[in-house]
Amino acid sequence: MLIQNVEAMKAIKSILVLLLLSLLPSINSLAQSFKHGVGFQANIFSFKEAYTDNTGLNYPVLTTVTPGFVYKASLGFNINRDLTLSLATYPFIGLYPKGEGSGYLSAEIPLLAEFFYGDLDYFGGFIGVGGSFAYTKIPGFGDGNVIGPQIVAGLQFPLQDHVVEAKLAYTYGLNEPSINAFPNRIYTKADRSLFSLGLIYMFGGY
Repeated sequence: MLIQNVEAMKAIKSILVLLLLSLLPSINSLAQSFKHGVGFQANIFSFKEAYTDNTGLNYPVLTTVTPGFVYKASLGFNINRDLTLSLATYPFIGLYPKGEGSGYLSAEIPLLAEFFYGDLDYFGGFIGVGGSFAYTKIPGFGDGNVIGPQIVAGLQFPLQDHVVEAKLAYTYGLNEPSINAFPNRIYTKADRSLFSLGLIYMFGGY
């Protein structure tokens, strides 16, 4: 399974590289625009595992919500009046509460290619694809990382005198649990994924 996941990640990277290379000749002649903003995001981690160890057969399932702050940065290339292709990232940092104390740190760094339809400074919608690396330290689930392809969609709209972006993203984890964290476990299933819900205040525009 690990070999298949590694090969899948390599294939995704190759497709993204080929897509960007095919667009480079036309991108150089297009008008560019940089946009950024800050906001709040909730990362919802989901883990489903099956393994055997010295206690027998186990089927742990866990879903956690990690609130935090997100920053968006995007470089857009205007294809026409209403359509923009952007390279975007949404660095996230949050804290997963553990009941007592300060909690567990969580972070995410996605890199995406987004198509935005509408007015970048006012109203529009977007959809994008790419990859993401998310880290969280959740007890009992190894390293807690979710690494894999991500799809994102959202809506940008005016709110009073500002422009706000609402986004929803899904990451399908291709990585295996860390063997070093639990060397006595023999895994037969290890599904992990991440949903992200964010609300971002965009600087400039409107």
